[in-house]
Amino acid sequence: MLNLKDNKMNYFISVGEPWEFESHDGQNIIKGNILSVKSNQCLVFKSNHCLKFGEFEGDILILTPRHNGNDFSNLKSELVVVNGSLLLNEYNTKLSEKELKENAKFEIIGSISKEVDDIS
Repeated sequence: MLNLKDNKMNYFISVGEPWEFESHDGQNIIKGNILSVKSNQCLVFKSNHCLKFGEFEGDILILTPRHNGNDFSNLKSELVVVNGSLLLNEYNTKLSEKELKENAKFEIIGSISKEVDDIS
């Protein structure tokens, strides 16, 4: 499993869908860090800026691997293709993986990886 100390590293999501996505970080890019590792199948990601998807906005994404058989165990050294859902409620560390998924709206398909300039 991804080590909790890894959440101090900077990560970025390269957004594939929606293809016209743009944030303060640039075209098809979301930068931020990992707040919590719920399991090898679920990460809580906090973006550096508020994200807007239609009428919904927030800075917390619930990330899950897009493809069966993939997980986040090697995220420190590899990219992982993900589904990203915007958390619709306030984030609380006590929320379970199930509660996070139930209170989030699917918004993006992309890939997450460690920022290249982050040497740690």
